Amino acid sequence: MEVLKERYTITELSQLLNVTTHALRFYEKEFNLSIPKDNRGRRFYPTEFANVMYQIKNMRDEGLEIKAIKKILDSEGIVGEPPPVVLDNDTTSIMPVQNNHKNTDISQYFNDFRDQITGSITAEAAATKEVITREISRTKLELGACVENSVRKLEFKMDRHFQDVDKMLGQWREKNKGSAVKRFFNKVIK
Repeated sequence: MEVLKERYTITELSQLLNVTTHALRFYEKEFNLSIPKDNRGRRFYPTEFANVMYQIKNMRDEGLEIKAIKKILDSEGIVGEPPPVVLDNDTTSIMPVQNNHKNTDISQYFNDFRDQITGSITAEAAATKEVITREISRTKLELGACVENSVRKLEFKMDRHFQDVDKMLGQWREKNKGSAVKRFFNKVIK
């Protein structure tokens, strides 16, 4: 739908597009649109801005997010242009905006965008998998080295313990050689 009237009040445009006046003000703010005002300070929408609002409403109805709509309108040079010059007789000096916006262009844009995102995610996932694999291998080697060190320390401690036990047993045997009577007298004499 092309808006045909030369200018609309906010109420007229909201009724035509079946949106609230609040929604039109929100779009104005979000898309940085400088909507002209008449000499009494009331907004009016020239054909160009009415068409932009219509495009925004249609894209929102299709389920597009505000960020995506901004990118589309910015790439088409629709948003970000200077506001129209309002002449003394409440007319504007803006040329009509051409509506080159087609659903196939949007479809192609989002297909390309999807392909780019898919490619980026696939590449990032592969790189992440490689990093994780390297980290797991490195951690496995470090754990193996820690276990080997712990085993060696434990074996060394056990060897020392068994040597101490053997030494004590040898001393006990030396001390307890001979008959029970001899051992008794050795204890009494000491």
